[in-house]
Amino acid sequence: MQELSDIQEIIFEQFNRAPFYPRQVFEQFNLNRQITGLVGARGIGKTTYLLKQALEAGAKQGEAMYVSADNIFFLENKLVDLVDQLYKGTKTRLLCIDEIHKYPNWNQELKNIADIYKDFRVLFTGSSAIDIIHSKYDLSRRVALYHLNGLSFREYLEFYLEVSLPRVSFNELLANHVDIVNQIDIPKILMYFNDYLQIGYYPFFKELDEQREKFDAVENAVQKTIYEDIGTLHQLKTSTLLTIERLYKYILNSQPGEMSAYKLASALNKDFDSISEYLKFLEQAGLIRFLFTQQSGKAQLRNPAKMYPDNPNLIYASYLPQLADSTIGKVRETFVISHLQNAGLKPHYNNVGDFVVDDVVLEVGGRNKTRKQIRDVDNAYILADGIVMGSGNKVPLYLVGLLY
Repeated sequence: MQELSDIQEIIFEQFNRAPFYPRQVFEQFNLNRQITGLVGARGIGKTTYLLKQALEAGAKQGEAMYVSADNIFFLENKLVDLVDQLYKGTKTRLLCIDEIHKYPNWNQELKNIADIYKDFRVLFTGSSAIDIIHSKYDLSRRVALYHLNGLSFREYLEFYLEVSLPRVSFNELLANHVDIVNQIDIPKILMYFNDYLQIGYYPFFKELDEQREKFDAVENAVQKTIYEDIGTLHQLKTSTLLTIERLYKYILNSQPGEMSAYKLASALNKDFDSISEYLKFLEQAGLIRFLFTQQSGKAQLRNPAKMYPDNPNLIYASYLPQLADSTIGKVRETFVISHLQNAGLKPHYNNVGDFVVDDVVLEVGGRNKTRKQIRDVDNAYILADGIVMGSGNKVPLYLVGLLY
């Protein structure tokens, strides 16, 4: 166990050198439960949050411990045995476990820990593909599970510029967008918005200098998600993971409504059921998003109306030689759906416009976008890129970044 303590000290020393951004969403996490989990895509700050909690809980004084589930210690030692040693031989009462999905028997042993060590707490991070409800060991009653998304444009500005900006609701955004712009005092905000679309979703952007380094870091996170997280959780062979990577790249390099599950199955020479399952793996792991019709039955849920990358940074990090006009359109739509869904809203596919939220139709475009495509719709808005101030039903696109 001493080796775990030594590794912890090295990690803490490195952590204290990096900037920490106290996101508002952290305040919503109730850490008083016996077992608490934080899941989400790679690179969005789960480890940073875990280290912060370990330090605040007294890791330096021996009252908490941080470990990574892929540490070689666990090749010969069980997680439940480590808790037993900590419980009986130390004053540690909080164990912070990073990337718990890499520990083979994590769900059963968490259940055992919860049943035996009633006043011992566990805080873990894991892949967003973790399913605690439908696994063999149902942890839904024992674990408080929270989902963490990447940075919104609002959070990016706060972290990068060290300013404070309020969140706005969807209805406030549409009704008061002119007043909201007047309250934001950030010169060159469109320049920062363009930067955000390329590298701002992942908090590690502040630790890297060169843009190419940032793109490489995103691409590296994608590769690890597919070949480590998805592969480990679902116990898949390399040949299957290669198919999943090809599937991801098809979606990344196609227009949102261009590829259906049926077309992808045909393009990859795979059966529809397998492709539907692989798409679900990618969606659960935080690499793609689905847009469904409002009347989605079981058949539609297996074949979404549109598929998007999870966030715009993934598009820019994919080594596309040059962003064509059609790709810029996909970037804008990806930004909108990521913020709507991350804010807890439920956008759907609509025959008129790009999205419908409740009864509001949204059309996404550039600064010269007109109401031509939505002229017969009363409750419709244009989300226009390239403008700082809007008017009437024409709203600056970047303001969507204030939703969470």
